[in-house]
Amino acid sequence: MSVIRVGIVVAMPSESRTLCREALRVGEQHALGDRSLLAVSGVGERHAERAAQALVDAGVGGLVSWGCAAGLDAELPAGALCLPEFIVTADGRRWPTDSAWRHEVVAALGRRTVFGGALAHVSQVIPTSAAKRALAAKAGAVVADMESAAIARVAHRHRLPLLLVRSVVDPLGLTLPAVVTDHVDASGRVPLAPLLRSLLRQPGDLLTLLQLASGFRAALASLRAVAACAGADLLLAQALSRPRPDAGNTPTNRFTPESALD
Repeated sequence: MSVIRVGIVVAMPSESRTLCREALRVGEQHALGDRSLLAVSGVGERHAERAAQALVDAGVGGLVSWGCAAGLDAELPAGALCLPEFIVTADGRRWPTDSAWRHEVVAALGRRTVFGGALAHVSQVIPTSAAKRALAAKAGAVVADMESAAIARVAHRHRLPLLLVRSVVDPLGLTLPAVVTDHVDASGRVPLAPLLRSLLRQPGDLLTLLQLASGFRAALASLRAVAACAGADLLLAQALSRPRPDAGNTPTNRFTPESALD
């Protein structure tokens, strides 16, 4: 019997360290044993779609969007773990995740608090608390990121199960300094020169940057906890071995965007 491999997409090299010892570079793939393959895409939709497609070309049987997210709900502090049931895009399309797979991972986490709900797709970093509140009201989402919708499109195109594992780095009440929203690169880093110039002009931003760094550490710790509980393959084979909620459908119809059903 062939081994089912899971393909995991992370945007930033720092996020890859929640799954392997050393940070990978943008564009790299790395095998995590014989059951999973990790790809570092770089920040943003276009990069994520390319990385997800490369994983599919490598023969994976399921896709995971893994990493940090912006919090859109006051109940989600930095480090809050979210496994959303679906993704909402700006045009109102809803991309569901695989419910059986999500259930397996949530069960493996035991008593750890796991939030569900929706993840909103955004095309750029959300700068202010007010902008997060507006997005939450419009999309009905609890977290947001820039990559998951692209990964969902690839999963749908190839009829593969999809799982989202996201942890909050900047909660609802945190407004980001302009240097972060204006200068973050494909690796998720802010170059030193604009960072120093910004702090000279706005020294008060240092406190916010320290809060953001603390939130990032908390988010990475939550992601490591998922990897420790669910293993490198994130229980994909186990989920696929269970009776499917949509058992009346063929396997090729397992993943369908809700808007296509209207």
